[in-house]
Amino acid sequence: MTVAVRPSVRLFALVPVLVAVGSVVLDVVFLEFFGAFLLPLLSQLVYVGVGLLLTLRLPRQPVGWLLLWAGALFQLAFAAGAYKWAAFIRAPGTLPLGEVALLIGIAWLPALGCLFLAIMLFPTGRPPSPRWRLPAAVVVMATALGLVAELLGPREFPVQPSPFGAQGALPLTVANPLAIDGPLGTLLGYVGAFPLVVYLIPVAAVLVRFRTAAGTERQQLKWFAYAASIVMVFFVATGFGLFSYLGGVLASLVAVVVMDLIPISVAIAILRYRLYDIDLLINRTLVYGATTAVIGGAFFGGIVLLQTLLRPFTTGSELSVAASTLVSFALFQPLRRRIERAVDQRFYRSRYDAGRTVDAFSERLGDLVEVDALRSDLLTVVGDTMQPVHASLWLRR
Repeated sequence: MTVAVRPSVRLFALVPVLVAVGSVVLDVVFLEFFGAFLLPLLSQLVYVGVGLLLTLRLPRQPVGWLLLWAGALFQLAFAAGAYKWAAFIRAPGTLPLGEVALLIGIAWLPALGCLFLAIMLFPTGRPPSPRWRLPAAVVVMATALGLVAELLGPREFPVQPSPFGAQGALPLTVANPLAIDGPLGTLLGYVGAFPLVVYLIPVAAVLVRFRTAAGTERQQLKWFAYAASIVMVFFVATGFGLFSYLGGVLASLVAVVVMDLIPISVAIAILRYRLYDIDLLINRTLVYGATTAVIGGAFFGGIVLLQTLLRPFTTGSELSVAASTLVSFALFQPLRRRIERAVDQRFYRSRYDAGRTVDAFSERLGDLVEVDALRSDLLTVVGDTMQPVHASLWLRR
């Protein structure tokens, strides 16, 4: 059912969109501050787009509003970082309102609060149960308290140099015009890390919701869990330097695709577009991901082993690379079938059992000569595999 969107709702949704667009304009103006990193930052506009889509289609769904404001505030924080760099480091004294940009740069904290609150309310727009209303209020209060602490607590704000500027450049510090001295200022300095601890509550809420969810809601959570797991693997791989061999532009493209998976998965889940395709998507990812990892390990292991064995006879590595490539090609199909069977047996037990039932029926089919026995056995197999409410079989005489 389509919900009519009132003009006031459209007008209010236009505010964060204008904030995001204005921030992107500033990002392009100060392109030399971001360099190749600008592309992943602009990809955060997907949060704005998904939030706008959800607010216009489902104006009473708070997840859309939270994603919309999260994307806009993140863009505002990025633009403020570039502006204060230009105002205090690139050309000091040439741009006005540098101190205001220092304060606006803290917009990342309410953006983070909006994002985690959206995670907590996903996909229904409500907490997992009435008991979680108080933790949701704690997340909101912690974000507000953290914002006050970040604004009033620090005596100085650091102004980071451009990541693509002079190597080893130290950040410049600028006095905080709103800083509070005395014991209260010291206390606010300790309160700043409090929201980061509280943001574990939405993660726990998602786990609790997934354990109790069923049907459509469980499929929606699978979409989010699938995207979040890919993002987690990406950050772990980045931490170990696995993407350091890629070029700057290619690594940025990979980061763009990965970071946009979460808002895209939220849009698919809430709008329920091809919702039940997630099971096949997870299955294919597990199968081909595990197969690729095993084949890659066998390939590099074969190269090292063959180079060791062939070192007394040849100094080149072309033969070992060619042999490892041939072995990897030969292993691909057998490994894929084995891994697919193991994944089905572990994560998709019902489908695995259904496949075994059909295979067993196919073996018995050649021995069935009586029509009544064939009818009975076929209906039994259909009932065990498809589990219909009612099944009948008509045979032409």
